[in-house]
Amino acid sequence: MDLIQAIILGVLQGITEWLPISSQGQIAAAAITFFGIEAEEALKYAIMLHLGTLIAAIVYFRRELVGFVRAKDTKMLKFVVVVLVCSAITGIPLYILFKNFSMEASVVLLIGIFLIVSGLLQQKARKWRPVLGNKYAIGLGLAQGLAVLPGISRSGVTTAVLLLEDFEPEQAFRLSFLISIPSVLAGEIFFGLFEGVGLVFEPSALAAIAAAAVVGYASMDFLIRAARRINFAAFCVVFGLFYILLAVVQLI
Repeated sequence: MDLIQAIILGVLQGITEWLPISSQGQIAAAAITFFGIEAEEALKYAIMLHLGTLIAAIVYFRRELVGFVRAKDTKMLKFVVVVLVCSAITGIPLYILFKNFSMEASVVLLIGIFLIVSGLLQQKARKWRPVLGNKYAIGLGLAQGLAVLPGISRSGVTTAVLLLEDFEPEQAFRLSFLISIPSVLAGEIFFGLFEGVGLVFEPSALAAIAAAAVVGYASMDFLIRAARRINFAAFCVVFGLFYILLAVVQLI
């Protein structure tokens, strides 16, 4: 992959990471469809680019993170641990299973289907308001683990679960983004151990990570401010239908 392509994917990661339309799905689909990258390599690149938006989240929430490190909020710390454990329960097996898919058209088709499912989850989250009780962290973690699949949005799933718990949109986004820091960090460590980290040391990959960090910070700030006015479920469904159409064209 050349430098321009890498930067384009980095910018795309920075824009879509916080949108409930699955940045991983967008990166994988764009790399496969427009840059001709093989499905397995595209998935690796999509996962690696989370380093950029992880940096953005750490900088944005630096004050909250200092509080966690100093153990001022032990309740939140315990909550994060439960979410991480439950995310691993679903995320690790799904990643191992999904990485064996090699047909590009099949991957794009799955991305489209998962995007539509993500949109429907968010739509129902706005309509239903059940009280899930103190154990909702388990459901949040299990749901977040599904985001290892390209097309299932981590922020979309976690935000939907938080909205089910009657969080205000801005609060749901902030907590979802905060949870992304330990979750993505754990995911990147697993990815590095499981797949290796060679891509990170390539100049084009470093440029992509830098682009993702800068754009990711700006887009996160915008979304938190605009959370009450934007309907993301429609974005998921539209993008899902778009990728299903792309897959059909490729299969034909």
